[in-house]
Amino acid sequence: MKKAISRIISPKSILLFALFLFVFNFVFKIYKVVFFRSIPLYLNTPSALLKLLATLLLGVYFIAYLRKEKLAKYIYILCAIFLIDILIKAYNQEVSAVIISRIYFFLKAIFFFLFIIAVKDFKKEFFEKTIQLHFLIAKINLCFIVIGFLFKINVFMSYPHTGRFGYNGMISEPGVSSYFYMLLASIAYIQYVYKKKAIINLMLMSIAILFLGTKSGFLFIAILGFIHILILLKKSMYQISFVATLIVSFIILKDKIIMLAINSFRFGPRIYEEYGLITFITSYRDLHLKEAIVYIQEHWNILNYIIGGIDLKKNRVEFEFVDIFLYQGLVGLLIYILVLKKVFFHTKQDWIFTILLFTILLISSLIGNLFFSITNAFCFVVTFLYIKGINTTSEN
Repeated sequence: MKKAISRIISPKSILLFALFLFVFNFVFKIYKVVFFRSIPLYLNTPSALLKLLATLLLGVYFIAYLRKEKLAKYIYILCAIFLIDILIKAYNQEVSAVIISRIYFFLKAIFFFLFIIAVKDFKKEFFEKTIQLHFLIAKINLCFIVIGFLFKINVFMSYPHTGRFGYNGMISEPGVSSYFYMLLASIAYIQYVYKKKAIINLMLMSIAILFLGTKSGFLFIAILGFIHILILLKKSMYQISFVATLIVSFIILKDKIIMLAINSFRFGPRIYEEYGLITFITSYRDLHLKEAIVYIQEHWNILNYIIGGIDLKKNRVEFEFVDIFLYQGLVGLLIYILVLKKVFFHTKQDWIFTILLFTILLISSLIGNLFFSITNAFCFVVTFLYIKGINTTSEN
C-alpha cells in the first residue's frame, strides 16, 4: 500500500495527469460549443472528476509523506480557516449552496499547495516528459487555431458565437489557453536565452498567443519584447536611454496609443464610451471589484478580513490576489506570498527568471483564475520549477 502511495508523485503520473487533463479539456469544449450545453458548476464531468481525484490523491500523499514538512504548516492553517468559516456559515444557517460553493473552491485552491509542496524539490528532469507533452499539445492545438482562423470555424474560437476576434483551438477556455501558451513561451524564451535553442518553439508559442486575441496575451508579448530589447542593448547606458525614450514617447502619444488599443477590439469603443478606460482594460472586473467592496462593507466583520468568507461563485472579481483575499482573507493572501517566496526564491535567481515569474503573477492579478484553476495551477508549478532548473544549470 505504501509503495502504491509513493507512486502518486512520479514523472509518469505527472505525465498521465497532464495528458488526461487536456484530453478532457478538449472533450469539454466540444460538448459545450457544438451541443450548446450549459455546464453547471458542480457537474460530474470527466475533467472535474479527474481534478477531484488528483486533489484527493495528493492529500493522501501529503498525509503519508509530507505532513511534517516545513511548508506543511501552511496547509494546516488554510484548512483551519476553511473549517472555521464553514462552522460559522453552518451556525448562521447559510443555504447549502453557499457551503457547497466554499468546499468546491477550497478543493480547487488547496490543489496548488498540495502539488507544489509535493514536487518543489525535484530537478527539472522530473518534469521533462511533461513539458515535452505540453509543447506537443500546444503545437497540435496551434494547427486547430490556424484552421479555425482560415475557415472561421466557430468551435475553434476563443469566444464562440460572438463577433470578438480570437482563436484558442480545442482548449475550452480562453483563460486556460492564455496561461498555457504564456507559460510555454516563458520556457522557450529561457531556453533561447540560456541555451541558444528553442527559437522555433518561441515563435510558435508567440504566434499562438497573438491568435488567442486576449489582452493578457498581448501584454505578455509586449513585456517579453521589452525584456529582449534590454538584453540586446546590453550596456546600462543604452538600456536607460531606451526606457527613457519609451516613457517620453508614451507621454507625448498617450491619447493616440490609448485609442489605438481601444479600436483594436470590436467591443473596445462601446465599453470605453460607456464605462471608461479602466473598465476597458480590466474587461468589467473593476465593476465587479466595486460590487465586492460594497458587499464586504455591508456584511463583513473583523474576522472576515482575517480569514475571508465570500462566495466566489457570486462575488468573484477575477483579480487573482483580490479573490484570494476575498476567499481566504489576509491570512490566506500572506500564505500564498510566503509559499511562492520559499519555493521559487529560497536561492538567488537570475533576473530574467524573476521578471518572467512576476509577469505571470502580474497578469494573474489582472485576469484571475491562476490558483483557483487546477489546470492553470498545475501548468504554473511545472513550468517554473522546470525553468528554475534551466536557470540554475545554465552557463552564463
